[in-house]
Amino acid sequence: MALPIGAQAKTESFADQYVAARVAEIGEQDRLAVQGYLKLQARIPESDILADRLFDASIRAGDMPAAVRAARARSLAKQGTAETALLLFADAWRQRNHDMADLAADELASRGSLAFMSPVLKQWVLIRRGDAPEFAEVDPAVNGVLAYYSTDQRIYFDLATGRLARAKLGLRSIASQSGDYVRNVLLAGAETLSGPKGDPAFAQALMRAAAGSSAMTPSASKTGTALSPDIGLAAFYDRISAALAEQNQPEEGLVLARIATWLAPDRAEMKLALTHALHANGLLSEALQLLATVPVESPLYFSAFEKRVDYLIGAGQVENALSLTKSEMDRNPKSVATQLLRARALQAHGSTAEVVSIYRSMTQSDDFAALPPRQQASYRLLLASALDQANDWPAAKVELEKLLIADPNNAQGLNYLGYALLERGGDKAKAFTLVKRAYEINPDSSAIIDSLGWAYYLQGNTALALPLLEKAAKAAGPDIAINEHLGDVYWAVGRRRDARYAWRIASYGTEGETAERLSRKIDIGLNGRKP
Repeated sequence: MALPIGAQAKTESFADQYVAARVAEIGEQDRLAVQGYLKLQARIPESDILADRLFDASIRAGDMPAAVRAARARSLAKQGTAETALLLFADAWRQRNHDMADLAADELASRGSLAFMSPVLKQWVLIRRGDAPEFAEVDPAVNGVLAYYSTDQRIYFDLATGRLARAKLGLRSIASQSGDYVRNVLLAGAETLSGPKGDPAFAQALMRAAAGSSAMTPSASKTGTALSPDIGLAAFYDRISAALAEQNQPEEGLVLARIATWLAPDRAEMKLALTHALHANGLLSEALQLLATVPVESPLYFSAFEKRVDYLIGAGQVENALSLTKSEMDRNPKSVATQLLRARALQAHGSTAEVVSIYRSMTQSDDFAALPPRQQASYRLLLASALDQANDWPAAKVELEKLLIADPNNAQGLNYLGYALLERGGDKAKAFTLVKRAYEINPDSSAIIDSLGWAYYLQGNTALALPLLEKAAKAAGPDIAINEHLGDVYWAVGRRRDARYAWRIASYGTEGETAERLSRKIDIGLNGRKP
């Protein structure tokens, strides 16, 4: 384990302290590690290694003052990164030191892939100073990344500077789009425009648009005041954090998410973004604690609640998920969204009969007939799947047929019923018609592509089956059923090595009868025929 430069000249206790801090960090005791590194850095402030260790541990621990101290040490040693420049900008911003904020933004401009953020940061400084010209639309041919990520920021700029007519144009242009960042700017617009000097009707329309793309309560807090620059700036950090996570850079994403919450600690949307970054970095306990702080009156309360349930189920804490959903159902027994989450937790617990009961009560409620056909179909699909898992295929088939009466072009329903008929020995001609129709409606679904390919194979048409199954396997990755189907078709056309390769992919993580079946195929081939 390498010691910091100059440490050898110190006492043995220094080495012991460094090892103890590293052990704490490796053991994910980040707060203890931060304390150790702070003491060590006081003794060797010029150490690059200590600055790096302190920065990483401080970000994981959420100790922003310690992270700033490490960032300053990095910067003084000319070892700064984009993340340290972004943190130093936020620190100067919070202290309203506009000159230092400008310097940090200038430093960021030379820091690689995140340099595009610099003009947006400098614009926020101008807005804070009260001397902000309009932020011109960026030409994608000149700076495509900045053009892409500044679209919503220009709306925030307009909301913060009182250019409400321009803000409304921008909000209209993105209202039909999806994504958390879209939801967040719609919420910010609704809050700003909800007052008597704004446009309350337009604000309500924004809330409905935001609710349509996520699980949230469609009601706005009526502030009716200009947007705080803190919120707009935090939203920028938030969006880049999410992009970094999508690009498999979770550590860098956590840095920006921490900063976003530091800038706007009371905003639920920043908390949700931080929990995503925490979860991506294995910090589940803190993520769950943070989600629990989103108040019931927040429009994003249910989004936070849904994340809590999903995280608990994903971590195998199903009993906790059951307890949480039970408490929420007691609080709000008429909430359909809560019932769906309760069913999800019960399904993870293996309580199939209770899952069936929840979904059946939803399809038999007095309000069900008034729902749009697509929503009716989604509930019947859930019920059919639960019945199928409960080994009651006849009842599941009835629900799927009712689904297709309500929504004849429902690709999922068509595929489910068609594939089930193929597998269960039903009407093969009808099954082929159903999966072919599903493919025509949704040709990009790997599950539907697989069903059609498998239907062609059962007809003996391997020439049409093989390219479809190869396409489905490429899109789906290590899917068990799809790769087993592909292996069967490879074997049928004489490609024995490819068949075994596909079956091995299908066998990863399987157990029980499925694992035994795939093992037999890998050993002796399809139907016991050796190569």
